[in-house]
Amino acid sequence: MPKPPEASAREQAARQAVPRVMSPQMSIYYSNSVMVATSPKDVSLYFGRYVPTTTEDGGQSLTEFYERQIYMTYQQAEELMRALMQTMEALRARQSEPKAKKE
Repeated sequence: MPKPPEASAREQAARQAVPRVMSPQMSIYYSNSVMVATSPKDVSLYFGRYVPTTTEDGGQSLTEFYERQIYMTYQQAEELMRALMQTMEALRARQSEPKAKKE
């Protein structure tokens, strides 16, 4: 059953009222691979990267190497999904705009 529009506006206002602070201990992690898993109560995101490995016969291969895991509630996962969709839509819109010619 969809939520009434006013609930969505209230949720947005509540999110905007919460200050955001980045921890000085936060480190940057590059990930080009993600895996999603679910449990009855949570969504888990595993972030990793592809690393070159050597196969048993001496050949080269790529392996997914997961190093970070984030758990979140379904509500948080839905908010993340909306934020990612809005960001990607804005990015696509900017990329599709004609470039201004430099003279």
